[in-house]
Amino acid sequence: MIGFSVTKEMAQTANETVELAQTSRGLPVFWIPGQYTIYSGDYAGLTFVPCDEQILHTPLRGSPPLTPIDFPEFAQVIEELGGMDARITISPFDLIQPQ
Repeated sequence: MIGFSVTKEMAQTANETVELAQTSRGLPVFWIPGQYTIYSGDYAGLTFVPCDEQILHTPLRGSPPLTPIDFPEFAQVIEELGGMDARITISPFDLIQPQ
């Protein structure tokens, strides 16, 4: 999985910014990147925000459909999370809470 490892607060701010980009245009919230606690591995204790190529080019709404990268606010979120070069690759198993 490709994305950002950040604090929980940074992840929440990123999702809120993406929500605001939609509602400020009079649109309902139909997509946010999401956030997942990292339980194990090198980034344990941080929060994972997915951001791979598939997510960047996900058709959202409109005709032609807009993608996350069509919203300037999304580019701002990526920069606030450290830029595309700050993305990490982690195992999905790192997101599974130990029992």
